[in-house]
Amino acid sequence: MSNNPLVSICIPCYNAALYINKTIESIIKQTYPNIEIIIVDDGSTDNSVLLILKQIETSHISINLIKQENKGQCYAANVAFKSAKGEYIKFLDADDLINETHIELQVLALEKTKNCIAAGQVKRFYNNNIENSLEEKLANWANLTPIDWLLIDNGKGLGMMQCAMFLIPRSILDKTGLWNEALSLINDFEFFPRVLLAADEILFTEEAKVYYRSGTLNSLSNILSVKALKSAFEALRLTTAKILAIEDSERSRQVLGNYWSLWAYHFYPKTQDLFEEANNQIITLTGKKFKPNHSGFSQTIAFILGWKLTKRLKDFQIKQ
Repeated sequence: MSNNPLVSICIPCYNAALYINKTIESIIKQTYPNIEIIIVDDGSTDNSVLLILKQIETSHISINLIKQENKGQCYAANVAFKSAKGEYIKFLDADDLINETHIELQVLALEKTKNCIAAGQVKRFYNNNIENSLEEKLANWANLTPIDWLLIDNGKGLGMMQCAMFLIPRSILDKTGLWNEALSLINDFEFFPRVLLAADEILFTEEAKVYYRSGTLNSLSNILSVKALKSAFEALRLTTAKILAIEDSERSRQVLGNYWSLWAYHFYPKTQDLFEEANNQIITLTGKKFKPNHSGFSQTIAFILGWKLTKRLKDFQIKQ
């Protein structure tokens, strides 16, 4: 490539000692020649910082380490961006991996046009075994307008929004603002729709791959605090208003109704007020009250006892 604009990779890091070396190595191996890494250590209590410092000593590319007290992922991501000098920005979790041509392919796509965002392919893997990564072709694997990219697969909800998949021009972030520091849970659900909708087009770069560690949570409603659940509610509220302001249609209402239904289930019974407000959102969007989808033995129990008591019993069982 004759023109190599600087790409800044912003990494919030908290207790990522098990993964941070591999994440940095995947960036160092990039075929694209003009990259800087900004890592904000958000008060880690493990040896993440020591591992990062060792990488800095041996790396041929710029790695800037910023240490701060623990203030949350959004705050750390914003600090990283404010220190970044690149024309293009990628937010990367401290345990993500990207393939060697990832940055080169996304820059090439963006350099051909203006005011667009590149979106790569996400491949999930489990048990630290990248060789068993899963590929699921999605409906938005195409060049699309932002609203179509978000809504096209309306049976499953908004399009995948894993942060490392996107390469974003700084000029777009200057218009939209940064991560909402009042949010902690599903903060990406608020951030990325806001950013994507400021672009003219989302450019799909299929061979720019992100390898995303994934696992199974037994029950979000028992793991998450009330504060976290309030964050999820606010992220949903903000994104609902944003999307409906651009397209108030059957498909947008169905997509948003699906998300409110998912979180209504998690809100109950820990945050009864949020559950009631979520139910009101579902009624407004779809014309129907919230009704959870149970399967297997839970479906049988819910038929006998009702879904609310079934949910309470499941939550109690997980706590034991």
